[in-house]
Amino acid sequence: MCNGPHVRCYGLNSSPFLFATGLIPHYPKRISALYELVIRGDESYGRNWGYYCLLDTFRDIFERGDDRLYTFHTILAGMPTSEFYRSKLVKPYSGGFVNGGPHQLARPNFFIVPQGRCAEFLLFTTLKDVISEVALAKNETAPSIVISNGFFDTTGANAAAAGFELQTFTQPGLTDPFPEHLYETQNTFKGNLDLAATEAYLNEHVGQVALLLITITNNWAAGQPVSMANIRGTAELARRHSIPLFFDACRFAENAWFIHAFEAGYADKSIPEIVQEMFSYVDGFTISLKKDGLSNMGGALCLRDETLFTQRYEGIGLRLKERQILFYGNDSYGGMSGRDLMAAVAGLYEVTKEPYLRSRIGQVRSFAQRLQANGIPILSPPGGHAVYLEMNEFFYGCDRQPGDFASVGFTLELLKEYGIRAAEAGPFGWQWDKQPPEKQKEIPNLVRFAVPRHVFSDEHINYTVTAIKQLYNRRHTIPNVEITRGRDMRLRHFSCGMKPVPVVQRVAGSYLDEATRQIVHLSGAVGLDDARRDQLASMFELTMDDWGKAPVPEAIDTSKWVSHVSNDHSPFEYSVAIDQKTGEAELRFLIEAQPSKDGEEGDVALQLQEKALQLTAKIANKYSKSVSLDRFNAIRDLFMPEKPEGQFSAWHSCVAGKHGPEFKVYFNPCVAPGRDSALEATRTAFARLGMADHWRVVDETLTPSESVVYFSLDLAADSDEARVKVYVSHGAATAKTIAAKHAIVCPHSDAYEIQRFFETLGGGSRGPFEGKPLLSCFAFKSSAPGRPEGTVHFPIDAYAADDAEASRRVERYFAAVDAAPLTRQRYRSVIAAVQRRPLDCKPSIHSWVSLKQKAGGKQVNTFYLSPALFPAPSSDLSSTHPLTNNGFTNGHTNGSANGSTNGFTNGHADQIPPVLR
Repeated sequence: MCNGPHVRCYGLNSSPFLFATGLIPHYPKRISALYELVIRGDESYGRNWGYYCLLDTFRDIFERGDDRLYTFHTILAGMPTSEFYRSKLVKPYSGGFVNGGPHQLARPNFFIVPQGRCAEFLLFTTLKDVISEVALAKNETAPSIVISNGFFDTTGANAAAAGFELQTFTQPGLTDPFPEHLYETQNTFKGNLDLAATEAYLNEHVGQVALLLITITNNWAAGQPVSMANIRGTAELARRHSIPLFFDACRFAENAWFIHAFEAGYADKSIPEIVQEMFSYVDGFTISLKKDGLSNMGGALCLRDETLFTQRYEGIGLRLKERQILFYGNDSYGGMSGRDLMAAVAGLYEVTKEPYLRSRIGQVRSFAQRLQANGIPILSPPGGHAVYLEMNEFFYGCDRQPGDFASVGFTLELLKEYGIRAAEAGPFGWQWDKQPPEKQKEIPNLVRFAVPRHVFSDEHINYTVTAIKQLYNRRHTIPNVEITRGRDMRLRHFSCGMKPVPVVQRVAGSYLDEATRQIVHLSGAVGLDDARRDQLASMFELTMDDWGKAPVPEAIDTSKWVSHVSNDHSPFEYSVAIDQKTGEAELRFLIEAQPSKDGEEGDVALQLQEKALQLTAKIANKYSKSVSLDRFNAIRDLFMPEKPEGQFSAWHSCVAGKHGPEFKVYFNPCVAPGRDSALEATRTAFARLGMADHWRVVDETLTPSESVVYFSLDLAADSDEARVKVYVSHGAATAKTIAAKHAIVCPHSDAYEIQRFFETLGGGSRGPFEGKPLLSCFAFKSSAPGRPEGTVHFPIDAYAADDAEASRRVERYFAAVDAAPLTRQRYRSVIAAVQRRPLDCKPSIHSWVSLKQKAGGKQVNTFYLSPALFPAPSSDLSSTHPLTNNGFTNGHTNGSANGSTNGFTNGHADQIPPVLR
C-alpha cells in the first residue's frame, strides 16, 4: 500500500500512464513539486508552462497596458519556484479576457485553437446553437445577423456556414485617392465601420442582430486601420442596442500603431496603452496568432468575463470548451505544441514594440511608394500588412467587367512568368457573381501583396515591382478567367478550378462605337462630369455623319487616300490639356470629315472640301446661338479655292465647354503649293479680319526655313474674344532659337522654360532637331493686339523610340517642373485610357506634347493622342524631314507619289505635322 504524497494533490493524478513520451521525471517526493511535474510535463497534456505563460501574456497584452508583469521572463530564465507557480500561474483571476485558477474551470473564457479560423468556427457554431436554444425556450425569433466593417474570407464563411446572415458597412470612400505626400502625416482610417449606416440598419431590424464585429485592421478593406473614435462609437452603438461587440483582432498591433501615428490625442500614448483602451470596449475577440502573434501557428477565442455576452448566454463558456476539446484537443493546448505556445508568447510582446511596428509598416509603405513611382495604381494610403493593387485602375481602358475575373488572370500571369504569388481580393474572392446588385457595387477589385515579416529585402521588393510593371505594360493581353469547378463552394478561392480565357486583341464595332468608348474612359481619366462627357460623345455623333457607323477595319489601305489627323491614320485624334500646378484638365477631339467611298478614286481634295463645308454648316445650324460663321466666310475662299490641293481641306475640333460645346476649324494654308502662297494667304486673312498688325509681329520674325502650316479660327459668336491661331514649323531649329522667337513675340514667354521643355522631351538634346519639325502656335484676339499667346509643340513620336520612352521623358519633365501629383496621375490615366498594346510597341499613342505659357507664370501641357485604331504603318518615317522648303510635300520623302494629279500622297501620317490646338 502506497501512502506517498504523489497519489493526490488538488485532484491531479501523477500516474505515468497519462504520458506516453517518456519525458516525465521520476516521481516527486514533495507535494509542492507536483506543480512542476504537471507544468513541465509533455506539451500535449496537462496545464503545461506554455499554457500558463500564454494565459498571463494575454492579460499583459490586452488588459494591463504599460503595467505588464512579464511572467514568462522568470520561466525562460529557469528560475520559477513552486511558490511562483502557486502565486503567479494558478492564481485566481476574473473579470477580464482570461480567467485564472478555479474561475477558468467554472467560467472558461479563454480558448486555444490551432489557427484563427478555428476560433471563428468555435464562436459562430456555438453561438448559433445557444441563440437558437434560448429563442426556442422563450418562443422568440433568434437573432441571425452579424454586422461588420468587413469580414475576412474565413470569418464570413464560418459565420455563414453556421447560419448567420452577413451585413457589411464599411466607411464610404475606400477607393478614393489619397495624396502620397501625406502618407507620413495623415490617415483617414478607411477601415472604419460606417456608424450611420449601421445604426439605420439596427433601427430597421430591431432584435435581429446577434453580434457586431470590427476587423482590425480591416482585411476586407485592404488592411485599412480603424480609429479609436470609431471603435468607441461602435461600442456606444452596441450598448444602446444591447448587442455584443467583438473584434477580429488578427492585426490589432498594426491598428494600434496607426492610432498612435495619426489619431489626435494618441501620439504620446504607448502602443500597450492604446491596445488596452481598444480592447476595453469589446466583449470578446478572435485572433490568429500567425498574424500579430508572430507565431507559425495558433489562434484564440477570448470572452470578457461577466459582461453582456457571457451574461446573456449563460454557460456558453462551458459549451465552447466542450467543442474545443471535441475538435481541437485539450483546452490547455488546443492542438498547439508547447514550443508553439511559447513562440506566441514571445511574438505578442515583440509585435507591440513601436520600433518593430515602425519598421514593419515602413517596409509596406516603401513597397507602395515604389509601385506608385512606376505608375502602378494602388489603394492608398497603404495599410499595415500588405499593398493592394487597385485593379479597376490597373485595367483602366481595357473594358474588363467584374465577372471576367481579370484580376485572377493577373495573379496567374504573375505566378507563371515571375514566380510571385499574390491573392485576388475582389469579384472572384468575394463572389461578386453570386451577390445581388446592391451588394455587387460594394465589392472592391483588389489584388493583395501581403509582406512577410522579417523576410523580404529591398531586392525582393524591387523584383516584385519590376514584374508588376511589366505586366501592367501588357495588361491588355492578360487573360480573363472562367470558373470550371467549384463555383458554389464556400471559400472557393482555395480549391475551385479555373481556366484562362484569352482576350481578343482587336477593335470591335464602328468608328462611333470606339470613339464613344474612348471618350468615356478619357472623361473619367480627367475628372470630366457626366454632362460634359455626354456632350463630347454627342459631338462625335454629330461630326461623324454616316461614316461613323461603318465598322473599323482591321487594317487600313495606305495605297489610297488616308486621313492624317492622327499618326496612325485614324480619322480623329484626342488632346488633353493639363495645368502643371493644379491638375485641372480639358479634353478635346479633332476630326476630319471623310469623303464618300464612291469618290475615293476621284478628286479627293474637292470631296474633302465639300464635306468640310457641309460639316461646318451643320455645326452652325445646330448651335446657331453660340457659333458664328462670319469670320469663316470672310476668309473661306483663301483656304478653300475652286481647285484645292493638299493633304486635307479643313479639320474641326470640339471641346466640352461650361456653357456648351466649343468648336474650331483648321484650314490648310498649303492648298496652293509653296511657302510664299501660304504666307500670302495668312497675311490676307489677317487683313480681312482687321488684325493685320497682330500678324505683323510674327511675320517679321520668320526665317526662310519657317513655314505656316495651319490657320485656325474659333467658331465663336464673340469676335473680340474668339481666337485666330497660326502654326509655324521650324526646320532644323534649336531649342534656343525657338525660345528666342517666343521671347520677342509673346509677352508671357519664359525662354528658360521653353528650352527645358524641349531638352527634356528631346532626351537631353537642345537641337538642332532635324527630323520632324518643331512647331510654334501663336494665338491672337482682337481684344488684345500685340499680345499673342505662345505655345511650343514637340513631335515626341519622331524623337522617342516608343510610348514607353515618351512616358519616361514626360515623367522626367513633370519631376523637373515639380508638377502637381494630380497632374501626373491624370497624364498616366489618360495614356491608360487609350492604350491598346504595350507601350514599347508601335504605333505610338503620343503624337505631340505642347507647352503653353500664360500670364502669371501659368503653364499648361497638352498631349495629342492617337486612338490607335490601326496597327503600325509599314515604314517608320519618324526620322525624316517631312516638309520641303515650301512647307509642303506632295509625296513620300523618298520622292514616290501616288501618280494622281490632285497633289495627294499615300504617305504616312508622320510625314506632316498633325493639327495642334
